[in-house]
Amino acid sequence: EFCLLDEQQGGFEKESTEGSAYPHSVQFRDASFLYQPDAVDNEMYSGAKILIPSDASISILKQDLSRLRTQFQPFVKLPEDKQRALYKTLCELLLHEEMVTALGDMFDDICTGDKPDLEELKLEQQRDLLDFLQLLGCSLQSKQKYQPQDEELFSAAHLLISAISELPDDTLVLLRACCDLQVVPALCCLPNVASADGTVALSNPLAATLTDRGRFEVVQRLFASSNINLEMAESSVKAVTMKEPRFFPLVLYVALYGFHALGGN
Repeated sequence: EFCLLDEQQGGFEKESTEGSAYPHSVQFRDASFLYQPDAVDNEMYSGAKILIPSDASISILKQDLSRLRTQFQPFVKLPEDKQRALYKTLCELLLHEEMVTALGDMFDDICTGDKPDLEELKLEQQRDLLDFLQLLGCSLQSKQKYQPQDEELFSAAHLLISAISELPDDTLVLLRACCDLQVVPALCCLPNVASADGTVALSNPLAATLTDRGRFEVVQRLFASSNINLEMAESSVKAVTMKEPRFFPLVLYVALYGFHALGGN
């Protein structure tokens, strides 16, 4: 298994499931493609730099991201009304960093068999988080713990929340802006259509949304906050990783794919 910890040593690391009250589904364990020891802290672990190199085309993410379609398939299978409710709730959470943190902690508690501790939150915030669990079909089975009814759906949500929790506050705000601007589907396509040097022709229908200058500037800031450099030329855009990008480009794309799977179009 892996965990995403907010800029802490060992940000992506595997831990044993032995003795865990909630053994993650195979689907969640397959997310080990995201694992690289101490990748978030690659100053301390030089091997992590190998995974996402500097000055590389955004297409370098393509192989890893192809597996995210499977990881987030439970979102796609949801009824439209439930998709919409989850999407709306998560979009709202992006503007409240403390709620993102609390939600991440809540998922971790459930995975270890503990009852989430929400006492530090306001009553309204507690209700919002518990309502989110209900949308996922996660109910209180006893006085001490919650039990996911659909482990694959819970795992998909845990993956998305873990990625969101890893992103800096300014990235969360920009991600919300991109959701509002309905550019998430286009951003999810970029790694698949970018050339070896990161170029995507603006004539490509998948990149057409970036021809709007206002939208482009928001996306440019979002990418920059996750160590991706996005530039526009006369007839194309170019997206390449910055120097020592660490895991942030991939973490951002985990979040983007999750929102896209929930119908973020």
